[in-house]
Amino acid sequence: MWRWFDRTEDCLAIVLLGMTSLAILASAAMRAIGQPFPGGAELAQFLFIWTAVLGADITLRRGGQVRIDALTVRLPLPMLRLVTVICLLLMLGFLALLVWYGFPLALSNWQRPLGVAGLSYGYVTLALPVGAALMFVSLIRRVLDKGILKSLDPDDDVVEETL
Repeated sequence: MWRWFDRTEDCLAIVLLGMTSLAILASAAMRAIGQPFPGGAELAQFLFIWTAVLGADITLRRGGQVRIDALTVRLPLPMLRLVTVICLLLMLGFLALLVWYGFPLALSNWQRPLGVAGLSYGYVTLALPVGAALMFVSLIRRVLDKGILKSLDPDDDVVEETL
């Protein structure tokens, strides 16, 4: 089931990125021929926000989050495990707060229009709690699949470090 979910999320992110590009292209082209596309910029922003949120989840799912490990790699194993657990708990807590406060915020913005596009601003604010929920699930999946110590490591086998 997770493979299907992951593929669907990957495809959706690609489609949304393509639609963002097309919205920008259409808006610019229509403006160039003297027939402005009202709401084109708002539509592109809406699509890009959802693309970014899905991209953040895909990145977290693959272990591609920013990681500075200059000090942690020198820690003894028990201390490394403790630091990793603390980081994971902080990440999960932050994501849970985004979900907890994000859904009421999205619901409170549902009546607010997004510029001239005619879309509800609730769709824009809904991206944050939905993305946080997806990232929460992805982080739990990584911990269950890879264990605590390897849960924050990138999935690729070759990691180049430059000095």
